[in-house]
Amino acid sequence: MANFGNQHSEEALTIIENFIPKIKHCLHNTDYQEREDLEQEIKLKIIEKLATVEFQDAPSFWDYFY
Repeated sequence: MANFGNQHSEEALTIIENFIPKIKHCLHNTDYQEREDLEQEIKLKIIEKLATVEFQDAPSFWDYFY
């Protein structure tokens, strides 16, 4: 896995925090004994994907006209 800098770690934590309500909601469909492991696995997959994706700024409204 790629080595995240401090700023990237903070951004990854922010993204995971934003996903926590959705993760918790989806975990209700899982057996109680498996929820914690699955939650950790989902968070790990998010971090792994963030390490492989290059993010760019979204195009502005005016970018569509040029």
